[in-house]
Amino acid sequence: MRFNVFSDLERLAPYIPLFFRLVDPDRWYRRVEQLDAEQKSSPYLWKIVSDYHWLEMALSHQADVLAKERRLLPERVDQLALVALQFAGAMVEINARLPEDAQRQLEGRLRDGLKAESGFAALYLEVGLALRLMAEGYEVRFPDLECSANYDIEFSRNGFVGEVECKSLSADAGRHIHRKDFYRFIQALSPQLEAHADLERQEILVITLKKRLPSNISKQAELRRATAGMLEANAPSSMRRAGFRIERRDYNECLGAAPCNDERAFCRFCEDAFGPNSHIAGGLTETGGCFVVMRCEREDDTSKPWLDAMRKAASQFSGHRPSFIAVQFQDITAADLMLPHLRRRAGILSYALFGHYGADHVNATYVCGFAAVVDKGGQLGTPAFAIPNPKPRFPIDPGQAAPFLVHISDADFAAAIGAPLPQPNISYIPFP
Repeated sequence: MRFNVFSDLERLAPYIPLFFRLVDPDRWYRRVEQLDAEQKSSPYLWKIVSDYHWLEMALSHQADVLAKERRLLPERVDQLALVALQFAGAMVEINARLPEDAQRQLEGRLRDGLKAESGFAALYLEVGLALRLMAEGYEVRFPDLECSANYDIEFSRNGFVGEVECKSLSADAGRHIHRKDFYRFIQALSPQLEAHADLERQEILVITLKKRLPSNISKQAELRRATAGMLEANAPSSMRRAGFRIERRDYNECLGAAPCNDERAFCRFCEDAFGPNSHIAGGLTETGGCFVVMRCEREDDTSKPWLDAMRKAASQFSGHRPSFIAVQFQDITAADLMLPHLRRRAGILSYALFGHYGADHVNATYVCGFAAVVDKGGQLGTPAFAIPNPKPRFPIDPGQAAPFLVHISDADFAAAIGAPLPQPNISYIPFP
């Protein structure tokens, strides 16, 4: 199949009700009402919804605008809203071109995505990559939906055929403290944090766990009680239990120099102060307040789930033609794709896949971010970088699989996403 999903709002508007019909309108609105209630209940739950479910909320907002105004309004459509509309349009167009059995498969995946903790992230990756391939002149099929193969996308042009498997990784993969669990933990402490602000003390509560933070609320009971107690007026300076310790510290001594007007810079400052795997939330008034920092004595290992996902993907291909693995992360921005440590880790893991684990039928791995969208000259793009296999089983010309193998310079990539080039030659990763 091959089709265009345009950026013109007049053409995109009719897709909204058609997409809702695919998902089931009643299910859609029940889920969105639940998410809306959560995001309005506290800034911590708002953070969860904005990170994981922005696509659902953006589409629902545009549906409301369309119902009231009978058209979509350009001033109410930002970059994420536009890619959400294009996602909905692509889903409708793909469904219309699938055989009946595959249509049922797609409807099932849409309904699963509606109730999933990670929302539509996995489908978003597949659809976004398919749109990119079609825009560059490839015919696209979805073998997994059609139950004809185990990989997600087959793309072809001028006699060339390639295979793609998509893996969307949660921001929490390999982490001992999951962001959602942490924010829900802080939400439960909201009454105590509000009362603490009246004590006219500016403090930091540092919680250090021996093991992971349980997702099960009942298993957090002792930690929640202890933390609430440490926010009281007569609380001790520290507390130690079998599975954790809690310390009260003066805010100005620890974070007085932190740049409070820049969220990302503030988080980096906190990571320097408390460790790279720490989480922080809370707030201060002019006279009082408290930030809660949570960290774990065990180091996170986000490389293992990344490598495991790629090894699983490699096993899903036919093994008879060039293949490509697309990996999407939910917690990186477009600018993060320029980070040297991310590029290096992608290279190390990809080379391990190609060489040590024998996946020489994989011609390249491809790395992108959920909600990592840029606008260049009025055209929206979803930037990514790729790690080519230097010794593939099926050597091909880069132009045959252009989105994965055609090289652009680091400087051009930085200019395209509007980010500074952190250092020269960040793409150079020597093959061992």
